[in-house]
Amino acid sequence: MTVPTLLHEVLEAFQSREEVEAILLAGSRGRSRRPDAFSDFDLYVYTSRELDSTFRKKTLESRTSVLELGNQFWELEDDGVLNDGTAFELIYRDLSDFVDRIEAIVFSAHASVGLSTCFWDSLIDSHVLFDRSGRLELLRVQYDVPFPHELQKRIFQKNWPLLMKSTCSFYNQTKLALTRQDWVSLQHRTAAFLASVFDLVFAANGVRHPGEKRQLQAALQLASLPRDFAKRIGALAGPEARVEFALAAMEALTLDLGIWLTTKGYPTGTTASIPVDLATEALVYTDGGCIGNPGKGAWAYLIDDGVAVIEGTGGEGFTTNNKMELKAVIEALKSLSSRAKIPSVVIHTDSQYVRNGITSWIKSWESNGWKTASKEPVKNKELWVELQHWNQVLAPQWKWIKGHAGNLRNERCDALVRQTMQNLPD
Repeated sequence: MTVPTLLHEVLEAFQSREEVEAILLAGSRGRSRRPDAFSDFDLYVYTSRELDSTFRKKTLESRTSVLELGNQFWELEDDGVLNDGTAFELIYRDLSDFVDRIEAIVFSAHASVGLSTCFWDSLIDSHVLFDRSGRLELLRVQYDVPFPHELQKRIFQKNWPLLMKSTCSFYNQTKLALTRQDWVSLQHRTAAFLASVFDLVFAANGVRHPGEKRQLQAALQLASLPRDFAKRIGALAGPEARVEFALAAMEALTLDLGIWLTTKGYPTGTTASIPVDLATEALVYTDGGCIGNPGKGAWAYLIDDGVAVIEGTGGEGFTTNNKMELKAVIEALKSLSSRAKIPSVVIHTDSQYVRNGITSWIKSWESNGWKTASKEPVKNKELWVELQHWNQVLAPQWKWIKGHAGNLRNERCDALVRQTMQNLPD
């Protein structure tokens, strides 16, 4: 491992102090990651007692163009730029305290809200530059173990409810921030949401969390990821992300993450994807809505057939809520009808109007010449006739679910409806 000359001189001086037990090079310049033009040198200095600040200043001052001595924003650090342009962070850790912390993570399954295993990773995925007694190398061997199952479970229990399920979830806090137009809180809650998402993704893969920087790039190297992971992250935190769609982006990401986690044995409450050779059932979720009734409106559906999750949405400038609820189901069934092999279909709608209409009322309407019990013409007849056709062709099972009650697929359809309505011209 090549270390610039000036930095090498600093490290040699440190090695002469008996309280310095070991020095590790971590971060992008450690063992397994590729540095880029912006990467500095992250050096962890493990000590038996605190290294004297006067000595540190004397060693560094003449060799640096920029020096911040004794930063304690996170850990005790000396940060700066050497005279040759090398940016560095010298991070000082008490060795005994560090061992206790690693012990708590690896063998006592201590999980955090985001970044649960970064400390562990900083020990294992680093390059030993100096090890006075060989203790650090022994610790690296001791803790270089497979990701404990109990730790995976604890990380799931700590982070999954905070995405959407808990009353204090990041989703609910984001919704409140949007209502208040509190943009600072919005950014803070979004970042916390993503920290938990990445903690779950790395843990479920049995991979230690590499740290705050370049998390998506690291995640894309994992063996398994939720569907459209990079796309979902980009919709929430990418250059084209829009604050008004933050909730929809969170919903979509949580849905895909929940399905993926379920396939790995975690109890998310989300129906897992079914292997393609067993995909015999399509779960359909629909929703429709209006701004004003009548007014501009939109419909949306989500189809999960165990192989893929397919979404559709559309809108009209002047319509009614009931028309959009009907249109959502019709468009979902039309989408399924185009397949060569049609699985059994289960439709979940939060509209009693749709479910009761197609399973009960429509028989009386038709026998009465499309008149209601009060002899009035049935509203939306053309849509009911079309829905009846697809109902006869595909013979779906009809289920009513309560809207806005935490069902991720239903919430996703609602988000698509809101998003589509917002995009319609006034």
